[in-house]
This record gives sequence, C-alpha cells and structure tokens, in this order.
Amino acid sequence: MAPACKVIESGVWRIAVKDSMRRFVIDRLISEKGAVTFDELCRVLQVSAPTVKRDLRYMREVLKAPIVYSRSRGGYFYESCLSSQVDESASEKISRTGVPKSWYGAFELYVLLSTIDLLTELADDPKSALGPELSPLRARVASILNLGGIEPRVVQRRIKVVNKGYVHTAPHHFSTVGYAICVNRRLEIEYYTKSRDQSAVRVISPQRLVCYRHRWYVDAWCHATSQLKTFSVDNIRRAVILDSECRAIRMDQVEDELDSGYGIFHGRRVQTAELRFSPHATYWVKNEIWHPKQRCKTNEDGSMTMKIPFSNATELLGDVLRWGTDVEVVGPDELRRQVKERLEEMLAIYR
Repeated sequence: MAPACKVIESGVWRIAVKDSMRRFVIDRLISEKGAVTFDELCRVLQVSAPTVKRDLRYMREVLKAPIVYSRSRGGYFYESCLSSQVDESASEKISRTGVPKSWYGAFELYVLLSTIDLLTELADDPKSALGPELSPLRARVASILNLGGIEPRVVQRRIKVVNKGYVHTAPHHFSTVGYAICVNRRLEIEYYTKSRDQSAVRVISPQRLVCYRHRWYVDAWCHATSQLKTFSVDNIRRAVILDSECRAIRMDQVEDELDSGYGIFHGRRVQTAELRFSPHATYWVKNEIWHPKQRCKTNEDGSMTMKIPFSNATELLGDVLRWGTDVEVVGPDELRRQVKERLEEMLAIYR
C-alpha cells in the first residue's frame, strides 16, 4: 500500500491516498461530520468523481457499509435501521416506565461499545494491515446503536466502557505460534519456567491459542512429557516451526483435560472448593461468574456459599485473598492450609 501524505489545511484533511486508505478516510469523514457532500469527498481525497463513486459503491456492496445520500441532510451519511423520530408503531413498544421494551441489555451495550472502540484503535494503528478495511465495519456496528429511535452518536457519547480490555504488549513469538497452529505444524520452543528460573527446549504440537485475562497461552501436546499442557506465550524465548505435522488430538479431549478446573492452571485431580462470603461481600459477589460450573447458595444470615471446581489452586488462591476477611475457605482442608500459609507469609512482611 502506498503511504498516505496528510496535510491539515484550514481544519480540513487534504490527503493523497490510494485503495483502502481512501475508504478509511471516507469512513472517518462521515463518522466525524455526520454528513459529507460529494464535492467535499472529491476535494479531500484529491481524486476524480468516478473514483469516489467507485469507492462508495465498494463500501456499500462489498463491505456492507450503510451509506445513504440525502439532499435534506446535505450529503452522504450512515443510515440507522430506525428513524430518529418515534412513529406510532414504535410508541406502542414503549413500556409504562417510558423505556422501549426492546432496549439494550447490559452485555449487549458492553460488547457493541467495546467492539467500536477496539476497531477504532485498530484503524488508528499505523502498523495495522487491516485497519483501513475494518473501518466500514466499525461504522456498521455503530449504526446498530439505534434502539428507541436514539441516534448512535448520542449513545456513544453518553455511555462509556472503562477497562474494556487493557492489552499487554504482544508476545514476541505470538505470530509464529499462531501460524503453526493454523498450518498444523509442530514447534520447537525454548520455554522459561519462572518457578524454577530455568529454560528448557521442548517440542510441542500446538492445539489452540487462548486469550485469558488479557494474556495469551497455547494449549499443546508436550512430546517430552507426553501430556497436554498450557504454555504462556510470554515465556517462550525461541520458537521454530518444524516440518512434521502436529500430533492429532480431538478438541473435545483438549477441552475435557484443560477446561475442567479453575483458571488457566491445570492438574490431574479436579476438586471442589467451598467458599463462604460475608453478607457484605455477598452483595457484590453474587453477580460475579468465577467459573461456568460454579454453584451459589444464599444462607439465612445473608452470607453466600459458593462451590467451584479446581485442579490447581494457584489462581484460586489469588482470587480468594483479594476478598480478605470477607471470605472463608470451608474446604477442602488442603486449600484452607494454603490460604493460611499465604496469609502468614504476607503478615511476616509487615512484622
């Protein structure tokens, strides 16, 4: 792709661009200004009228961008599925509280607004190869925010998603690991184990990439230990794709062995942790999902009992400790002992 030459001239972008970059600029202009005239598109992009028409047609037909033209609006804009005016049929869908009966759920808004923000960040990333192509997709997602006859721009301005997913720096060998999975090839890796402060060379058959709590892991068959393991991509110091194909393992086997316990740490034996939260903590914890198979029960005194499957206590210990005196580990005894030891170690720091 040819590099773009951008000059700010009296508050207007004047850009010499080609191919997908032009569509990116068209999207930004329409999104930021609301409506853009055909002459303005030609002037800003510095291309001929047939080229602009061809770009608009491509965005509509191929990228499915909801671009429409209106003389009353003064140019091209993104069409919402619903009119900004509430007609009689729409008014029938208003509940007695004044809220449309089919308005957004909390999770829907979280997903939509997070998606829009992340696509915007990707489009603004000069290193992204897909940013310009995804810009019309961002506009299409934004156009969905129109329930109740409210303009999408109003929803985006009035509702904010905080900490939608703070992304760590990409692991150095992320692309190598991901590509090996897609082409079904084994990897030779030099893997650093923090607990032993040692590195070892292993040959693995990668099965899937997992993004967990904003970090990347690879589930793989380890040929040295002859078992499925999870490796942090951050801890891979060297990665080489080999010519041999990966060991064939059914995905349901991977899921059964690696997804049954709590968090990203695994073990052979699955146990059930029983936690009792204070009435004060219950108010907050009752709406949290610690594990898909958790079981919760509210007790007569207002406290809550939560039962969670786990096979390795490493991550569960951290989540228990963050609740301090508002949680007690009822069982198993080994987990109670580990919590007690960790608390004693913490207390020793402050003596």
